Amino acid sequence: MSRNEEIRNLSIRHKNILYLIQRYLSDNGLFATAKAMLTEARLNEEFELCDNIDLDSIYLEYATYHQLKFGKYPKFLRKIKEPIKLDLAQKRNKIKSKPVDAEINETVTETARKRDWLMMDVNDLKVTVTKIDTQSRDEQADSDTLQKKHNLESLASLREVQHGNNIANGDLLLSCQEWQSLADMLRSTIVHEDVNLTWGDMCGNSACVEIIKEAVLTPLKYPQLFANGLKPWRSVLLHGPPGSGKTMLAKVLYAETKEKVTFFNITSSMIVSKWRGESEKLLKILFYLAQKHAPSIIFLDEIEGLTSKRDRVTDHESSKRFKNELLQLMDGLEQSSSGVFILASTNLPWEIDEAFLRRFEKKLLVQLPNELERAKIINKLLPINVQINETTMCNLVKMSANFTGDEIRLACKEIAMQAVRRVTQIAIKGKAESELLPDLAFKQVKPLSNILMEKHVKWQTEHGS
Repeated sequence: MSRNEEIRNLSIRHKNILYLIQRYLSDNGLFATAKAMLTEARLNEEFELCDNIDLDSIYLEYATYHQLKFGKYPKFLRKIKEPIKLDLAQKRNKIKSKPVDAEINETVTETARKRDWLMMDVNDLKVTVTKIDTQSRDEQADSDTLQKKHNLESLASLREVQHGNNIANGDLLLSCQEWQSLADMLRSTIVHEDVNLTWGDMCGNSACVEIIKEAVLTPLKYPQLFANGLKPWRSVLLHGPPGSGKTMLAKVLYAETKEKVTFFNITSSMIVSKWRGESEKLLKILFYLAQKHAPSIIFLDEIEGLTSKRDRVTDHESSKRFKNELLQLMDGLEQSSSGVFILASTNLPWEIDEAFLRRFEKKLLVQLPNELERAKIINKLLPINVQINETTMCNLVKMSANFTGDEIRLACKEIAMQAVRRVTQIAIKGKAESELLPDLAFKQVKPLSNILMEKHVKWQTEHGS
């Protein structure tokens, strides 16, 4: 890198740091200090930081990097030693005790050093500074124009979304390209797959199934029942151990309503962005699209990652803004007749903030299958070429106590793989060396839901509905 580039980068870095500090002072209420800094540092008030950067995020990113690299968080402050204080008499004695010749030599040396530094390539430095100043003014002018245009477009787009004023084609084709690209990205979450499932595929959990039917299907079949101010359920939270069938229930709901309802399958990676303010925009557009394509369902899987408690010290400002925005949008659904239903699932309901729990009108525990339901699941999942007698079936049902539906699936898959091994052994060696051992397959699966289920039952007793 040439010296001119180094000087230019130094100047830009210095300016950016000053803007970061000034913005941090303003955000923390130190308005007088921030205003004084504008004057002393000669900062241009027509410029501001981009939305994707702030001093706090830089601090957190550096601390995370340092912790990953060195195994500990960096130490930014240290206590200084008490400075040595000399009274006026001591200072005078110290100056007088200094030899005159030594003082003259030091003065001459310092003067020569300064002269050598000032006599460096002054002409090049002047040219470089002139170029930097010209480029900086041009860049600032261009940036100012683009920023003003972006602000106007974002404001117009926000007004379009808030007031529901559709443009020519009646869709979210807003004048701002940024909002349009975000809307296109969220449209990709609309599920269009062919899922061959029915309510009969849900073994057990009849209470959960009935509530969801009541919230989604009943308003579609009998809209006249909700014409006199009565509103269907707007939000349901499903909780239970992993593998208990929460996502399965969402898939069955989609399969049963795919021709009548728009189904949005939302993950945290889709609506959480690293850019400042973009996550809130994604939420606004998501709920706007859901209302526009109503009746619609927004399915939020593993919602505890988005709605964790807000009093944690480690939460960043962007996380708090995101949660507040989601709370307001969910409140809007309860007070309107938009035809949007929120279905959420979680394995850790006790980590969800109380404000979000209040906004879920129904909180339902997805139970583990009982004996009859386990027998039905085993019969359905066993391969056709595997035949077991009634005694073996009874043993498998007893062994699968406290199994989730997914754990039963894994055990049945192991039985199917045993049959595959027999076929391959016959094809290679002409005989089968292994036998089908269904009991062994179920013994290999260790249920993980015993302790978790007790915790879920206790939470449902205290907070569920």
